[in-house]
Amino acid sequence: MKIIKNKEELEGTCYIEILPGRYLGQCWSDNSIFLTEELFGFIEKSVESEHSTYDHYAFNEIQKETWWSILGRLEKIINLLEGQAKMNTLKEHIGFFFGYSEDEFIKDYENNIEKLRELIKEFQTWIKEQLKSQDYISVLGI
Repeated sequence: MKIIKNKEELEGTCYIEILPGRYLGQCWSDNSIFLTEELFGFIEKSVESEHSTYDHYAFNEIQKETWWSILGRLEKIINLLEGQAKMNTLKEHIGFFFGYSEDEFIKDYENNIEKLRELIKEFQTWIKEQLKSQDYISVLGI
């Protein structure tokens, strides 16, 4: 589980791009971070819950105030992960984009919980840093 911060590490184009600021007609910014669809699935429910027009396949410009709400939801997920939540409880807050993702997650549940906690914390830190200078952060779908 890894956030990609250098676009040179990308293999293909099946990534969700998180772009500081509004979308201005250009993808693959040097300032963006990237997540595979599978990894973004863990965060996506929090985004969908707070941004009513969110679309996985579109370019979503999300305002600062909404990001603070998303960060709050992500904090709840971290608390669940730290409390070793059962899978059914966890599934209420995170998504598994592909059918096999949940099975793979369960195979090494304790290790994956820790990796997911670290991934979400890293994502939160990056978003908070961007919100110091940005009124929008865009989620550019597949």
